[in-house]
Amino acid sequence: MRYTLSARTLALVSCAIAIALAAAVILLSAPGSNASPEAPMQQLVFWHGILPRIAMSLLCGICLGLGGFILQQVTQNTLAAPDTLAISSGAQFALLLGMMYFPQAQLFDSTLLAMAGSMVSSLIIVLFIRRAGSAGNTLILIGLMLTLLLTTLSNMYLILNPDRLYGLIIWGAGSLSQDSWLPTLRTGWQTLLCLPLSWFLLPSLRAFSLQGTLAQSVGVNVRLVRVTGFVLVSFLIAIVVSSVGVIAFVGLAAPVIARSLGVTDIRKQWGYAMLFGALLLSITDSALQLATYRWPNSVMTGTVTALLGVPVLLFLLMKQRSHTRQEVAPLHAGVRHPASLLRKRMLLLIALAIGCFVFLPHITHDVAGNWALVAHIDPTIALFTESRTQTAILFGIAIACAGTLIQNMTNNSMASPEFLGVTSGTGLGLIGLMMLVPAPSPVLYLVCGIGGAFASLLFVMLINARNQFQPEKILLTGMALTQLFSSLLTLTLASGMQQVQQLLIWISGDTYMSLLQNDLPMRFAIVALLVILACLTRRPLSLLRLGDPIARATGQRPMLTRTLLFLLIAALTTLASITIGPTSFVGLIAPHLARSMGFHGLRTQMLASSTIAIVIMLCADLLGRHIMFPYEVPTGLIATFIGAVYFLWQFTRRQRA
Repeated sequence: MRYTLSARTLALVSCAIAIALAAAVILLSAPGSNASPEAPMQQLVFWHGILPRIAMSLLCGICLGLGGFILQQVTQNTLAAPDTLAISSGAQFALLLGMMYFPQAQLFDSTLLAMAGSMVSSLIIVLFIRRAGSAGNTLILIGLMLTLLLTTLSNMYLILNPDRLYGLIIWGAGSLSQDSWLPTLRTGWQTLLCLPLSWFLLPSLRAFSLQGTLAQSVGVNVRLVRVTGFVLVSFLIAIVVSSVGVIAFVGLAAPVIARSLGVTDIRKQWGYAMLFGALLLSITDSALQLATYRWPNSVMTGTVTALLGVPVLLFLLMKQRSHTRQEVAPLHAGVRHPASLLRKRMLLLIALAIGCFVFLPHITHDVAGNWALVAHIDPTIALFTESRTQTAILFGIAIACAGTLIQNMTNNSMASPEFLGVTSGTGLGLIGLMMLVPAPSPVLYLVCGIGGAFASLLFVMLINARNQFQPEKILLTGMALTQLFSSLLTLTLASGMQQVQQLLIWISGDTYMSLLQNDLPMRFAIVALLVILACLTRRPLSLLRLGDPIARATGQRPMLTRTLLFLLIAALTTLASITIGPTSFVGLIAPHLARSMGFHGLRTQMLASSTIAIVIMLCADLLGRHIMFPYEVPTGLIATFIGAVYFLWQFTRRQRA
């Protein structure tokens, strides 16, 4: 594998850019003449604000790059990072709980509080590695599920505490602003403490590439080194999160960039990972400071990091070529169950869905706030819940069909509208429309949403066509786009626009939003038509799975077929998103559960996953309306919470078996 761009060249160019930008910031913010009445304030800002901020960006970049490098070595997984393994989310959630319930803890060093949260997440990941191993997509799936779980709990807190919403969003977005040298000096000595410890780990980390028994045969205690690595990463991430908040993507991008540019020696990878992490964060923050002189609105560094890191990573993915052949039909491998058993399971699922539809509306709260089971539903309440129930059922089916199609198209059990950037593309289209058009029509919502989803999915597929659609690289590309969307979304939320609360509820997903739509019958009809079209895609998908030559021999046009299927997936996802918000996590869990029950055929899998999605959406809608009565928790958050907990339990049970 050859690259026209070497690691040394990129490092030198990046250093020159970082130095130039930092010098520009220093020159623009340097205090003027001492005779000026503003000179004392300018000197204070310069010496205690600008200079500590430059130093803090370099230190935090070193911590993030080193943390990502250690994680990818101890797990031997290129997708491992503080973001994907929920270590950053654990530290953030611990600090959030500390600010909410233990404000006196902020009087002490918050690094210990953040480390407690990151250590809990690391402990969970280590236990799963011990049971399931670290190779492949399983570890990343576990980390993403844990991240979704913690993010769901955080969003529940934000929605139920709107008075603190804006401040928490600013903190969570990652701000490098400083008002003294004390935080920078504390971060500096903590970082220097970690450098020699990580250097002493390098010989043991090199042995991890030998895998398991071979590593132990050369005298490496694999478990001890792995635990030590996770403890060290937990401390590094706690340093960053407690000092400046969550800085996303740097920990994933820095070591991947170093390795993608041909760096093979582990000591050089160690150095380049820290160097690229520091340069990436420093360039981003310096450019942001320069931009504030032209546009004074405050923008957090953590939200802008992905705007520079994502394009670099996507460019390197496009330059990489894979020499491994694509595995055919891995989703259909597994135990084949008798047809009679599958029919019984299908009938059981249908009966469960019918039971939820009939029984759940009778569960409510009385005036005192206690749970109650009523025999007859009040007509007014029935009108209120009927629309929400219908919306949950129909759009749950749409999301399940989209997830089933996208998993079968990519041969990837981790593929979903959420993880492949489809939901992100939909959100980008809708947010752009909301920012540009004050009162857009439903048709504009639909067009912009479908356009964004289709463009995002097509972009992911085009980049990975050269890599023969390897599941790991498809997932990495989708995660990059999702991170880009999250940064832009956080930037929008932190802008102070009047629709902040509405936007936060929308990204959480709630069937209550269906009550605000006047064209629901038309949307129901369109979704029903799209679901019917999805059921008719069995033959084209089956032929595509056999390869393009066979598909052409049967008269198909593979590129046209894929494009039409992409449009179908984009339309299903967009209609669900603009009606009830992003609840596409159901598109991951429902097909997965259907396959685990033995439904491998496309039509039976689609029927089973649709039935499972109905049950999940109805239960989530009920819990969202009553679990914190009289407050309402969005359905999407409840569905995500249920799904993440189930996945973590399912992996534990499977490994014990």
